[in-house]
Amino acid sequence: MCNWVLQNNLENPFKLFVYLKLTYPSGKIQWIQKDKQFAQFFLLKHEKTINNNFKKLIELGWLYYDEEFEYYRLEALDKLREERTWIQRRAYPFSFKDISHIRATLGAILYTQLYKSYCRKHFKKRKSNVLKSESASKSFAVSADIKNFAEISINGVTNIFKLTKCKASRIKSSAAKHKLIEVKKQYHKLQPDEVNVAKKAAKYRGENQNIIFKNGNYYLQHVDKIYSDLYFKKRKKLETL
Repeated sequence: MCNWVLQNNLENPFKLFVYLKLTYPSGKIQWIQKDKQFAQFFLLKHEKTINNNFKKLIELGWLYYDEEFEYYRLEALDKLREERTWIQRRAYPFSFKDISHIRATLGAILYTQLYKSYCRKHFKKRKSNVLKSESASKSFAVSADIKNFAEISINGVTNIFKLTKCKASRIKSSAAKHKLIEVKKQYHKLQPDEVNVAKKAAKYRGENQNIIFKNGNYYLQHVDKIYSDLYFKKRKKLETL
């Protein structure tokens, strides 16, 4: 669901959706003036914006009016998953503190998925070898404090999640700014005679020239390294027809 929200630029309606889910755990909402005022106060949005996002949730089918009991009802997450065939079982437990920086949280969720996949592929064997060693308990106690960083490129994010490069970069920066993920820049210092070669090589491969100039030197910028300790829960598996 979180990936789909980013892909379809629905962060603002989703922000209201999360607020409503947390504020009304029963899923029942009268949506009288008092409810609207509370939403305005907490989300720091104008009444018109709140109403527009509320209507958008109805259009999406995430919210509907129960005519029999005369209140609005939030749709269950598992039903939304079934309707849109969101088979991904990993789920992030949103809290009220996430609402103030919803794009950063969504960005962290997206990048953490790739981070965990990278770690399973590249670090699982290394950890297994440590556990099998004679000094496993001692070695693991030390290595547990070492952060494993994963190389995750913007191009990879755009290809997998179908986001623009600009958006993929913005949500990563926002997630890092709010300390939801850690980003390490990688630079390689270029000698004066290597600059033109690096530019021509990038042009030949059809890539952006990731060459920057700072403090009197040229540097080739490599793929950023990412670290995340974001926690995911697992929702129930969707039943196949």
